[in-house]
Amino acid sequence: MPQVTYGPAEAGEISRLQEIFLLCFGEEAAAEMNYIFERYCHALWSAKVNEIPAAMLVAMPVAVALPGGEYPARYFYGVATHPEARRQGLCSGLLEACGRWMAQQGETMVLLRPDSEKNRRFYAKQGFTDCSAVGKGSFFASDGTALPGTPAEPEQYDALRRKFAPWGLQWGQEGLAIQKGWLRLYGGDLWLLGLPEKPLGCAAVSREGEIPLVRELLCEKSEAVLALEGLCKVLGCRELHLALPEPAPVQCREAAPMMMVKKVRDIDLPSAIYTPLAMD
Repeated sequence: MPQVTYGPAEAGEISRLQEIFLLCFGEEAAAEMNYIFERYCHALWSAKVNEIPAAMLVAMPVAVALPGGEYPARYFYGVATHPEARRQGLCSGLLEACGRWMAQQGETMVLLRPDSEKNRRFYAKQGFTDCSAVGKGSFFASDGTALPGTPAEPEQYDALRRKFAPWGLQWGQEGLAIQKGWLRLYGGDLWLLGLPEKPLGCAAVSREGEIPLVRELLCEKSEAVLALEGLCKVLGCRELHLALPEPAPVQCREAAPMMMVKKVRDIDLPSAIYTPLAMD
């Protein structure tokens, strides 16, 4: 019988985990992988078969703010199994083991974002439930009145998020600093909307393709069109794709499931959680 063990990854396992990551997500993800592994080396977990890593995940520390308080949690990123080790239950075991460890640390829940309906069904079998939605659509510039846009520092963005979205997933200043760098890998950034000394909102934008993707927009509904016009101007584009965590200040064309959640301790959760800006 193969010996299977689960736990935090050791330094000597990193190259093997990088191999697994690239086999699952492609060589085009190498820059993102290097960026994340460097900053979350303490959060890497592995499933080992006969002492050789065969599955992995990154358990990023986050918080979820609810009316009852702010709860320590984790966002699971890069959940992957080596192709030769699939269908052995390694991923299920790794999710369960990390969840047990979290509960022992006083942490409360896991969030993740499946990249396909097949994976969503898999996570549902592991006890995860849908907890948020993303609104998808497009915005076309009209050359109308626009809010100015300037790059945001993590502490500025964190303060605005806590103002406009006080309940839900909070990455904190450290997490937002990492996300700002992640967005910049894809030609994006965190943005202040309005005068820098008195911003009226903020937005997170990435640019994987020709058309920028707005991943979060926080402002009053009355300012939303002005904000999007401002993003078009500062980004030098005529069109924006929208993938906005709901509730969003603009009505999008369609909504789709976004993140899933699983409790690792007994707490009361609302049916929906605002879940912004996932590294996916």
